Amino acid sequence: MKISGKSTIDAPRDQVWEALNNMEVLARIVPGCERLEQVGENEYEGTVKIGIQSIKGTYSGKIRLEDIEPPRHYKLVAAGRSANGVVDGTGTVDLEELEDGKTLLTYGGDAQIGGTLASVGQRLIEGASKQLINQSLKALVEQIKQRNAPPAEAAAPAPAEETPEPATAAPEPAASSAPSAVAEAEQAAPAAAPEASTPTTTETPAAPAKAAPPSFERRTVVVPSDEQLKPESIMRGMVEDALQERPWVPWVFVAFLLGILFGRAGRK
Repeated sequence: MKISGKSTIDAPRDQVWEALNNMEVLARIVPGCERLEQVGENEYEGTVKIGIQSIKGTYSGKIRLEDIEPPRHYKLVAAGRSANGVVDGTGTVDLEELEDGKTLLTYGGDAQIGGTLASVGQRLIEGASKQLINQSLKALVEQIKQRNAPPAEAAAPAPAEETPEPATAAPEPAASSAPSAVAEAEQAAPAAAPEASTPTTTETPAAPAKAAPPSFERRTVVVPSDEQLKPESIMRGMVEDALQERPWVPWVFVAFLLGILFGRAGRK
């Protein structure tokens, strides 16, 4: 199964690239994503629950990014498993900076489907996949808007309490301590001389070599239930997209209902 498409995003290319490489953003734009974990350099694992009937199920998958060329291109290799079947595929994402400050996102991929999913039908799976991708792109735009929104004004800090400065004792006259200081210095001078003449050296043990830290930071993002891209949100988005592409559909439905009502009235 092959799939491809384009989408214009109202944001600069650098911001789109940054969002596509942010785990917090990715976990919230993948439909039904419940958990996303980075397990290696540019390698991720996750759990996705999809509620669309033709591909309904809970999937455990792995994604690896390759051929990374910031901020314009990368290739992804994905593998998913569920009780309904398996999905293995590769895809590419390309970002082109437009003159008006927007970004043209072009995607393409090829997937192999096995198990029960293969019996659903290629057309149904292609249609469902395109709808899921479209809803993911809409969620990506919303995430970029939220990240660019100005932060709320911070509350004015409470005035600091004034603490009284501690009273300082009056300095003692210097004249009274001068003779005693001179006497102590004369007594200490002979004792200090021998110590200075016999310097001692101490060897410090070499510090043990530390292991090199990993080139990535292992992270896990668990998406709260109220922030997941749920099936009802996907279905609502699909209906909105269909109405935008075919604005005449509601009028056909209204005309159909009126025809039924007038037909019944005529029979009476």
